Order: sequence, then structure tokens, then C-alpha cells
Amino acid sequence: MRKVLAISNIMAAMAILLFIIQPFRTAPPTPKVTTGGVSIPTTEGSYCWDGLFSSQCVDKAYSSEAAMAGEKKRTVVSPGEKIIVKFQKKPEKINAERWIGNEQGESVKVQNHMIVVPKEKGIFVYHLVAHWKQGDGSYSFLVEVK
Repeated sequence: MRKVLAISNIMAAMAILLFIIQPFRTAPPTPKVTTGGVSIPTTEGSYCWDGLFSSQCVDKAYSSEAAMAGEKKRTVVSPGEKIIVKFQKKPEKINAERWIGNEQGESVKVQNHMIVVPKEKGIFVYHLVAHWKQGDGSYSFLVEVK
């Protein structure tokens, strides 16, 4: 009986470990982006990822970051509101840019999984590039500051 219990505990621990490190993943994790408990839809862009048994790079052609984000509807936020960006597997680094239409983006700080939207009103596209040891992925989302 003890052997069976020990084997089942080992198998459960291995299943949990595989769920956490996800060695068979073939694409980077998708972020969960929220503000005030409201989910903000994201669009996945190009990525490269090295899995345990396969590696791949996927190029998604968009004319701009605004076009990439335009696939989803915009989320209305208040001036100066905080946006939370979390991944199931924490990236080593996240680069972020804020775009107004198709104008050149400006770098935005991601600190403690948070981005603070500007105080001025407008429609903004956020473009994120997350980096892990296994690769990187890009994502965008659209917010309207009202």
C-alpha cells in the first residue's frame, strides 16, 4: 500500500512540474492583460520559441502595430489607470511601446507587471515584446483613455 501511495505521489509531483515548466510548449505564453478586473483582449504577433522537441518562428504580417491591435476591440480606461500584464510563465524582460495611430511608438516602462496609461485622452496601441530563455513573443492591445 505504501508503494502505491509513494508512486502516485511521485506521478502527481511530475504532472505538476510538467504543468509548471511546460517543456512541450511550441509557442510563448499569452499574457493576461487586465485593468480594474476587466480583461483587455490581446493580439499575438510574431514569435520564436524553442520547445523540448521542436522549435519554430512564426512571422505574422501586419502593416503596423496599430493594425495588429486593430483586430480586437478597444477597452475604455480612465486617465492614469494601471494596466496589469501577467504571463503564466514570467518573462525575463518585457519591452513596451505606446503608439497613437500609426505614429512612431514611444517606449513605456513596465514595472511590477504594470503599465500606467497617460492622463491625456485618446486611443492608444500598446505593443509588448516579452523575452524568455526559450524565445520571445510580441503582443498588442488597444485602449481608449476617456
